Amino acid sequence: MTKYLGIDYGQAHVGLALAEVSLATPLVSLPNNQALLEQIQQIVQREGVTKIVCGIPEGRLVKEITQFGQALEDKTGVKVALHPETLSTQEAILRLRESGASRKKLQNEHVYAAALILEDYLEFQK
Repeated sequence: MTKYLGIDYGQAHVGLALAEVSLATPLVSLPNNQALLEQIQQIVQREGVTKIVCGIPEGRLVKEITQFGQALEDKTGVKVALHPETLSTQEAILRLRESGASRKKLQNEHVYAAALILEDYLEFQK
């Protein structure tokens, strides 16, 4: 069975989520620093991830995210799919607020955005 890792790439933080079928589970938010690729590689190995899905918005981050995706694929040996996403972080914040989420959960919006990106990708694959 394919195990997916979803990524919401941000310049300060990167949100990660996991899924096996169609429901993604928020995992962790990591600082976007020099240790990022190594940390993701450890998660990929520990969780048995077989496919990575990275959200890619329109605009100024396209080149940076494309390069990140290639570097991640080179580091992990796992295929990285770039999936179009627009305003996933804002959508995650809206859903969290509507559900009455705590301030701490709102600070981890990239984790929930990663879950939304991954669920959208899986729905698109059906």
